[in-house]
Amino acid sequence: MRRKNNKEIEVDEIFLDQKNTPGFHQENMEGMLENPIKNKIFWFLGVFLISMLTVFGLRVGYLQLARGEELKERSEKNYLRVVSLSAQRGIIYDKDGNPLAYNDTTETESLRKYPPAGFLHVLGFLTAPEKEGDAPKGASGLEATYDEILRGTPDKNIEEVDAKGNVVELGILEKGQEGKNILTGISKGLNIKLAEAINGTKEERGFKGGAGVFMDIKSGEILALASAPEFDPNLLSKKNTSEEINKLLYDEGKPFLNRAVSGLYAPGSIVKPALAIGALLENIITPDKKIMSTGSISLPNPYDPARPNIFLDWKAHGLVDMRQALAVSSDVYFYEIGGGYQDQKGLGPWNIKKYFSMFGFEEKSGIDLPGEKSGHLPDPSEKQGGRDWTIGNTYHMAIGQGDVTVTPIGMISYVSAIASDGIIRYPHLVRAVVDKNKKPLQIFSYPSRRVLPISPDIFKVIKEGMRDSAKFGTAQGLSGLPIEIAAKTGTAEVGGTNTVHSWSIGFFPYENPRVAFVILMEGGPRQNTVGATYVATQVIRWITDTGFLSKLDNDILPK
Repeated sequence: MRRKNNKEIEVDEIFLDQKNTPGFHQENMEGMLENPIKNKIFWFLGVFLISMLTVFGLRVGYLQLARGEELKERSEKNYLRVVSLSAQRGIIYDKDGNPLAYNDTTETESLRKYPPAGFLHVLGFLTAPEKEGDAPKGASGLEATYDEILRGTPDKNIEEVDAKGNVVELGILEKGQEGKNILTGISKGLNIKLAEAINGTKEERGFKGGAGVFMDIKSGEILALASAPEFDPNLLSKKNTSEEINKLLYDEGKPFLNRAVSGLYAPGSIVKPALAIGALLENIITPDKKIMSTGSISLPNPYDPARPNIFLDWKAHGLVDMRQALAVSSDVYFYEIGGGYQDQKGLGPWNIKKYFSMFGFEEKSGIDLPGEKSGHLPDPSEKQGGRDWTIGNTYHMAIGQGDVTVTPIGMISYVSAIASDGIIRYPHLVRAVVDKNKKPLQIFSYPSRRVLPISPDIFKVIKEGMRDSAKFGTAQGLSGLPIEIAAKTGTAEVGGTNTVHSWSIGFFPYENPRVAFVILMEGGPRQNTVGATYVATQVIRWITDTGFLSKLDNDILPK
């Protein structure tokens, strides 16, 4: 056999080509013959490179010679910018899947839409974008708390813009993501009814404002929350003049103030159940011991013996035990077990503060709304109007007056704890993050804040007194409803004026508590006999008429 170059092939080459010599390490390619790269491969590679260089040279020549001046001018005047395109904001649903805050895309620009009344202080509103292309941000309410979830991530485009501001070329830099939706525990129908009842009573009876909260005792979910006065949040979704905005900002009614979570008010007699619990725990009194209320008690005045210090009850109640005292809200009874009188020992200011604090009077509830305030409980370490603490300060503290202040949302945790024998829960609005089909992507879990170490027997006494209040006592306006309710009212004087705050707190059904409520009517005339209990009556009647309780567990979340 001969090769093309006429060189003879050696015999050993033939055998090596067929099989490696024994002992060679084939994994290291020992005994293998090298096969050199063919010359024609180099020829094709050379032709390809020359062709590419020729095309590149022609293109450079074209751009340099034919379009050089044009491109030079463009490079000097054009610039690149990154533009963010706002993502579609997530929807806020009520507990039944009804949209509460959504995007109206039927117009030339997308606007955030809200119910016109009743939901301002739950949903909130958006700020205007700082610059074109920016997404609006949540300014209050759930829009602010869950802004990052609702807002999503905007698309980012890169644009080449000429000197006249015209977009010459457009490209996608980053793909964004739409905002996620949230499901709340709010009932749209219940919230509307609550807001209507508060606003109607406010206007008819001369109150400055009001707030109300209804909560599911078993879960801590807020079923309704309203504050008055308010305004239509859709006004802020449109372009408004500074005059219109200033009118809202300087409104004496403070419509931006969420009174349910940020309003601080003297609680009045709604503190009395907590005081009674403290007295029982400290063995100050037994539930059945009776105290005489003739309409007032008096203490000697060390500065003027001829003018004793008189502490009035709102009426003479006669002999009352703890249940009766809660029902009729006897001030004398609670003066005595709070501060002591004659042979009746009192808790004293520090113990009163201890038991009010146990129920969270001066701490934030943790609700998922911005701007929550802490209540305040005074004590003898503070100066009271520039003076040292006196027994009179203790008496006032015992009936929720003086420098005691609380929030309505704090009081919903308190009354719910009484109804559940000591379980203090986190009140909350949002239940889950859901997709477009309202299927849960993330379900939130809210454990209880704490469980109070108080015997159910003690709570039983308190609940019986509150039930009597609704049957024949100060909350008897609730007695005509087709459901058994336990309640406590409060009337707190405002700064020595002829103005009062009206409170009504309670829970129902009495035998198997499920819903707690707190109503505050702010700054009404003292002689007014219609207030917070009237509001509660209207709302609870709506609840019973609509069968709301029977539907409470029928929601769109999987069990």
